[in-house]
Amino acid sequence: MKLLIAIINDPDYVTDILDEFYQRGIRGATVMDTTGMAHIMAHQVPFFSRFAEFGEAPGKNKTIFAVVKTDEERNTVVEAIETIIGDLGESDTGIAITLPIDYCKGLGKIKGDE
Repeated sequence: MKLLIAIINDPDYVTDILDEFYQRGIRGATVMDTTGMAHIMAHQVPFFSRFAEFGEAPGKNKTIFAVVKTDEERNTVVEAIETIIGDLGESDTGIAITLPIDYCKGLGKIKGDE
């Protein structure tokens, strides 16, 4: 099992991404509002403030967390994201990473998942 973390630069895409997950059989994900370091630095640290766009609040991202059980499921999640936002290898789209899970309790069992 792995934890997939996807940071989506444009929060307007998240609903469409979650819909795409559902269409592909991915039934569980958690979404959080996040802000990148560059945005915070540009708006909070005087030296970096000259890089901030005038009048704009720090940029918001959405971060999606999903537990994936196989590499195939991970690939399905990433493909779903890229169907909506385009190639994650392109600038200003987002990133996706996975981390191993060595312990998990509370993730409900699904029939046939024994």
